[in-house]
Amino acid sequence: MKAPTHTLRVVFALSMLACSVILVLFIRGRAAWTTEFWLQLATASIALCAAICFVAFRRGKMRLLAVPLWPFVRLFVRQLAIIYAVSALGITAIALAVIYAITRSAPNALALAVLAGLWLSLWLAPGIASFTTWRQLHGAEFKRDR
Repeated sequence: MKAPTHTLRVVFALSMLACSVILVLFIRGRAAWTTEFWLQLATASIALCAAICFVAFRRGKMRLLAVPLWPFVRLFVRQLAIIYAVSALGITAIALAVIYAITRSAPNALALAVLAGLWLSLWLAPGIASFTTWRQLHGAEFKRDR
C-alpha cells in the first residue's frame, strides 16, 4: 500500500493555516471581536497560508510518489516527535526571555513560557515535520536514482 500523494501537502497547509490564524490573532487580537474582525481574520489568514503554500509547493515539492505507507508513517511520526520537542524547547526559551524581561517574575514567566512553547508547537510542528519528512524521502529517492 502506498501513501496518498498529497498527504504532506495537506498536513503542511493545515499547520500553516493554524499558524497564520495565531499570528493574525496575535497582531490584531486586541480589536473588537465583531463580524468584520472575524472576516478580516479569515481573509488575512487564508491569504498568508496560500502565499506560504504557494512557495512551499512550487515545482512539485512535498508530493509523495510511490512511497510505501508504513515506512512513511514511521518516518513522519519520528520527525513529528523530534520537531515538536525541539520547537517546544525553542519557543519556551524565547518566550521565557521575553516574558521575564517584561514581568521580572520568574515563576510566572516560566509557567507562561512553558504553556506557550507546548501550545504553539502543537500547531507549528506538523508543518515543519511535513517538510523535513519530504526532504528525507526526496533525498533517499535522489540517491536511489543515481
